[in-house]
Amino acid sequence: MAETDRKKMRLVWTAHKLAWNLSGGHFGRKMGGIPVLELVTTGHRSGLKRQILIWYFDFPEGPAIIGTNAGLDVDPAWVKNIRANPQARARWNGKWHDVRAIELSGADYEAAWNAGVAASAGYAEYKKTLTRPIPIVQLQPR
Repeated sequence: MAETDRKKMRLVWTAHKLAWNLSGGHFGRKMGGIPVLELVTTGHRSGLKRQILIWYFDFPEGPAIIGTNAGLDVDPAWVKNIRANPQARARWNGKWHDVRAIELSGADYEAAWNAGVAASAGYAEYKKTLTRPIPIVQLQPR
């Protein structure tokens, strides 16, 4: 992804996050037709709470999220955070959940990947350009 496209994407998500926060998570439950959730992790170095909004896909035991990092060839910070501490909080469909983040592999990974690509072909484009594996994490309510 070109740097100007990444900057535009960041601006759009920043505006989305502002609307989400001002409405208490009621406005912006979808972006581009794809559902959005709020994930709050604990920083792997700082220990501080970190909030992100991210697309998700329904999966049998909880939503799945894909760590493309907007096409950068490093894992997103939220992936590093949940690897260090898989206990997190997430809000989807207007409700908060305590979750355990599980990194998917094997058949579960493939099923989640296919669901993601079906919702947004952009994921397949990222995969063509990245040299790192793209993590997929399931958020299992506790």
